[in-house]
Amino acid sequence: MIIVISCSHFPDDERIYHRQIKALLLNGFKVRYYTRSSSSKNLSDVGLEHFNFSSALSISNYSKRVFYDVSKNKKTTLVHIHEPELLSLAINIKKIFGSKIIYDVHEDYCAIINTFSRWGKPIRYLKEKYWLKKEKSFLRYVDEIIVASSAIMNSDYNSQGFKPIVLENFPVNFFFDGLKIKKKIKDSIIYHGNLAPERGILELVKAMPIVISEIPDATLTLFGDFRLDSFKNSLHKAIKILDMSKHINLKKHIPHADIWLHLSNHAVGVIPFNDNSLTRIGTPTKLFEFMASGCQVVCPNLPPMMRYDFKGINFFTPGDVNELANTIINAIRNISRDDILYNQKKIKSDYNWDNISFRLINLYNRLLS
Repeated sequence: MIIVISCSHFPDDERIYHRQIKALLLNGFKVRYYTRSSSSKNLSDVGLEHFNFSSALSISNYSKRVFYDVSKNKKTTLVHIHEPELLSLAINIKKIFGSKIIYDVHEDYCAIINTFSRWGKPIRYLKEKYWLKKEKSFLRYVDEIIVASSAIMNSDYNSQGFKPIVLENFPVNFFFDGLKIKKKIKDSIIYHGNLAPERGILELVKAMPIVISEIPDATLTLFGDFRLDSFKNSLHKAIKILDMSKHINLKKHIPHADIWLHLSNHAVGVIPFNDNSLTRIGTPTKLFEFMASGCQVVCPNLPPMMRYDFKGINFFTPGDVNELANTIINAIRNISRDDILYNQKKIKSDYNWDNISFRLINLYNRLLS
């Protein structure tokens, strides 16, 4: 039995479900999939058993429930986890069944600590060192490591004898093949993803009055869930104070399969990220999704945005509201269809999941042989 476990992603997560699990099913693997989320969606299908537990469960209690369920079923040959909080669970399963462990690293966790910790620099440093020591102690039980970006370092996997498999968050061809990019809502701007302060969402809202002063009918649609209730309140308050309610639409997170129509309907995709440890390393999936959907792109001049061969990207200095606003204005006024088509072709030819999914399949075949 192969089990895939996540504790902090939606069941229909792009990377875990739409890319990896679907690729495994397509290649004849049978998967037991455990998630912890507020979603009630059951993704069980031919070859796939999906079990979702409430997000109200602590990760510790969730791990106990999964361990109990796994231990009373048939032998588990491979455990594929998507968060470091699940390493202990995977090791306990390994001790019973001798299972192989794949540790799938989505983010650089040292960067997460430096970005989100409210403690001062000395405490952040100690927390980072403690986390690295803990990860290293677990890695002796891990068989293979997957990373979402070659820039992810954590406890320096190469020095510990690993050769991580890089599986970038490129989109799946199925979602953007046949998208109609000619019918765009005039002067429309879109963002989708987590709504949180480190992502520059408040700066984007503050930029909109400047955009409206030059392009009166411009609209901004934000799809996503708030990481912090306090930030949700601050953002709603800012929209009201700036009198932007008619121009800014806040929408909840929607299933990944449904976002593509909205992306293809909008003219400009914006990535408003601020400059921090996390955004200097991770490449946002939405960069590729905007390209595939025929959006003109506005994004910060951070290293992850510059790793790929795209044309006509409109860069701004992260955190600079005026520059962000002017960059959006320029993007709306100077949309280049040639650049859009070039970028869409690059996604279809190079930067797509179908081109790299063989790395995952080869890894599974090697571990299970």
